This record gives sequence, C-alpha cells and structure tokens, in this order.
Amino acid sequence: MMAAGMLAATSCTDFADYNETPVDQTAAGNQTLWENISQNPLLSDFAALVQQSGYDATLNTSRSLTVWAPVNGTFSVADYQGLDKEALLTQFVKGHIAEYGHAASGKIDERVHMLNKKSFTFEGDGSYTFDGLPINRVNLPSTNGIMHLMDGAAKFYPNLYEYLKVGEDFDSLRNHFMRYEYTYLDPSASVIGPMVNGVQTYIDSVMVTVNTLVNQLNARISNEDSSYTFIMPTDKAFMEMYNRVKPYYNFIGTTKMHDVESYTSATDTKTKTATVNAAYMADSLVRRHIVRNLIYSNNDMYNQWIVGNGEYTDTMRTTTRTKFSNPGDILGATVGEPIPMSNGYARLVDSLAFYPWETYCPDLEFPMYRYLANLFPASAQVNRRTVVGYNGSKLTAIFGPDTELTEYTYGWISPGGDRAKPDFCVSLPDVMSTTYNFYVVFMPSALLADDARPNWLNFQLNYCDAKGNTQVYNFSKAYADALKAGDKLPAVPSKVDGTTAFVNNPEKTDTVFIGQFTFPVNYRGLEDIYPSIRVTSPISVFNSSQLATYTRDVRIAAFLLRPVELEEFEAKNK
Repeated sequence: MMAAGMLAATSCTDFADYNETPVDQTAAGNQTLWENISQNPLLSDFAALVQQSGYDATLNTSRSLTVWAPVNGTFSVADYQGLDKEALLTQFVKGHIAEYGHAASGKIDERVHMLNKKSFTFEGDGSYTFDGLPINRVNLPSTNGIMHLMDGAAKFYPNLYEYLKVGEDFDSLRNHFMRYEYTYLDPSASVIGPMVNGVQTYIDSVMVTVNTLVNQLNARISNEDSSYTFIMPTDKAFMEMYNRVKPYYNFIGTTKMHDVESYTSATDTKTKTATVNAAYMADSLVRRHIVRNLIYSNNDMYNQWIVGNGEYTDTMRTTTRTKFSNPGDILGATVGEPIPMSNGYARLVDSLAFYPWETYCPDLEFPMYRYLANLFPASAQVNRRTVVGYNGSKLTAIFGPDTELTEYTYGWISPGGDRAKPDFCVSLPDVMSTTYNFYVVFMPSALLADDARPNWLNFQLNYCDAKGNTQVYNFSKAYADALKAGDKLPAVPSKVDGTTAFVNNPEKTDTVFIGQFTFPVNYRGLEDIYPSIRVTSPISVFNSSQLATYTRDVRIAAFLLRPVELEEFEAKNK
C-alpha cells in the first residue's frame, strides 16, 4: 500500500503540468514543433523515437504539421525501439503526424490522413480523442504547426496489401501475387535533373509500385479508404485447393478440333490445332482461379454482415462478382480471430470450402443463336427471335409458373426448301476436363407457331482425345434413358440414325437430356479451340409420313452442359 501511494504521488507530480492549461504559451509559440517536443519532459520517450527515426529535422523546418504526441508512461517504448529506421518512421512516428493544422475547437468528427497514409478518427466536443485515446492538452502552438498531447500511442495497422507481403503461413498466396508486382518511375511527379550522357536524370525520383493482379481483381487493397475482407489460405489450404482444381485443367501439348466454322459443306473434315506449354498453362490458370475468389468488399450490400453491419445472408460476393451460397462454410474455416487491418480484415483459413460449380467449373449454357458455328444447306436460315411478356409480365405460359423471365431470345432455324432439312454445328467453348450431363432446351413450337410438330434430331459431339486426335461421340436416346434409369448401359452407337434420335414435347419448353460425356482434355484458356455439337435429323424428305409427323424447323433455346458433381449435389440436397 505504501508503494502504491508513492507511485500515485509520483504520477500526480509528473503530470501536474500535463493536466493544467498553461496561462502563457508565448514561449512555446515562438519555437518549432521539434524544439517544443524535445524540451518537454513529458515527451522524452516520444522525442527519443522521433530522433531515432531521423524525423526530428523535418519537425524543425517551416513545414506546417499537426502532431498528436503520446506522453511518457502511456505507451510501450520497447515495442518500437527495436524497429529499423524505416519501420519506426512508418509504424509509429508518421502515424502521429499530419499535414497542416488540425485544431481542437468546438465539435469535431474528422477522419485525419496521417503522413504514413493511415487514417485515424479525431473527434470530440470540448474534450477530445484521437484513435479512441484521450487528449488532455490541445492546441499547443509552434511556429510550424500545433501539437496535442495524448494518453497512449495510435495503433498501427498495415493495410491488406502490406500484410500480404509480410504475413506468416501463406507463402504460396504471397508468391503468386508478388509475380504481378512491379515498380516504375513516374516522370510527371519527379523533379527533372540534368542530362548525363544522353540520359535524363532526376533530382527527386518518384517511384510507383503497382500490382496488375490486384487491379484485375477490382480490389484496391492498398487503398486506405477502402474496406475489404481478404480470405488468406494457409500454404496447406492453398495446395489442397490447387490439387483439387488441377485435374480440370488437363491440357495437352497439341489440341486439335474440328474446324466447323470453316466447313464449306456438311461433310467437310477441316481441323485446326493449338500448341501450348501444358504444364505452364495448367499451373497459371489453377492459381489464378484460386486467388480470384478471395477478396470481398465490405461495402458490397452482400457482404456488410461479415463485419457486423446488417443481417446475415446466405450469399457473399467477391470483387470479381462471383457469388457463393455457402458463406458459413467458407468463413467457418478461419483460423483464430479475423486480423484487423487499416482497410478491413484478413482471415487466415486452413481450407477453401468453395463449390466447384460456383468457382472453377461452372454450369455452361450455350444459346443456339449465339453459338451457332455453321449451317447447311445454303438455303437454310437462322433467325434470332425474341419473346416478350406483355407490359413486362413474366413468360409463365412458356417457361412455367416459377420463371422470372420477362424476355427471352432463341434461335429458329428453317430448312429453306420443301426438300431440305437443316444440318448445323454449335460451338462449346470453355469446356473443362470433367464429366458433364448434356441437355437441349427446345422452345414450345405449339405456343409460338401454327406448326405443333416435334423435332426429331441426332446429336454428335466433336472433341479431342488425350492423344491429340479428333474424335466423334454419338449420343443416343437408348443410352440417355439407361443413364437416367440407372440401368445397364448399352454400347455407344457407331453411327446415328432414326433409332438414336431424340424427340421433344412441342407443347412446352422441353429440356431434353441427351447423355453424359467426360472430356479427356481441357479447352478453357485455349483461344478459338473448342469441341462442338453437330445436329442432324433422320427425316427423309421423301417420306410423307415422317414429314407429317416431325417438323424440319428447329427452335432450340440453348445447349446446357451441367457438371455431374453439381447435379449429384442438387439431388442430395433436395
């Protein structure tokens, strides 16, 4: 108790001047900020750190500044004494100094930008705080600015980009981002010097550092005025995700395709190829697809609940506009507490719980009017048709009561003659090396025209095998029916004819399952190289019975390729 009393007495003595407003500040007002700091016994710890950083000289110039100076005994000096000069300057000294005058007068609610580019709240009305810490003496004048004395040191937080470069346990993530960082001279902001041996020199060179990957992700994570949540996978989590994604990117050195766009007849066999460094392409795209889903704007209406604003939702959205339906799983893998940054939070995670179909292996939809690659015979025509709901009403009569569509565009192919039938190819870009279920969506001809007959069509897939050779896979109704029923699968037919063809229901929008296929190679990332579907009809134009039963006009909305793992997930979670 005696010791406690002595400490209390010492404290009162040391801070007597600190808690009293001086009557005469004329002497201090005639000195620089550095002279007032270095001569104030309450600021000896602060002064020593300023001098250690080398910033005392600047505080002794005519540059107009405001200093929030922490007094002795209110912060841990030892936390900063071991820092190198640059770190000390950034993390401590410049975090207590701002340009120009920031006087405490009346009601204040200000976000002050400091010399270290961080921002702190300066607020109050009569009594004031800085970064939530009390200020007990305000507006101490100097010839080159003003000073406020505060209890405690402002907390330095790196921004998310700074933390990305120095944080622990995520080297794989950091190394990938740093591949895209570069620094360049900004001549417009630099002070020009003399020409030396024909080379322009600069007295004061301003260097700018940018990261092209960060820019591509629409994430300003080095900007202090932004707010993000950055999910940072540990090296273990990164490599687990890498190994999970890589099989989908099964590139081969040379990939060949049926060049259907260049066909001059339905029986043409032209091909073209793409040659790539398969290992490099796979590695680059796998890493890119991991990092593109890690950053979330806290200002996005989908994500504000993540930082405690608004109510929890079942969706979160990345800066690349990808939406995830399982945020609880994704954020639930966070190791420890979210780490506060100056512009958001970092979340270290030990797994990445992304669904493949929401990230690297999505549902694929190919509207026929857009992806039609070639059409025969020459008399055949394709028309782009659009159906529009009356006064913006939903197209429930066409797509059922659950539709949200008020407008839809589809392709209508007409044969162009009494003795003709269409033969056409549809391109399928960005297909990955995985298993898809194939669907064809037919428009309801009975609702859109007098012709209420169904289509009778065959589908053949043109693709590249693992050895780089073009192949054809024939879909058949018998095989598709066996797949749906879980029955023993028949042999894949060697050709298509009337026995393999599919018939749609013309009285409704009919999504017809035509089969399943596993692509041996990946096409995503290959420019103008893709598999395709050839569509033909077994109708004989000389068979009056067939002509009366089936239409030769083809009204297809789209081809759908759905990853099997997605459909298995949907079936399990009905």
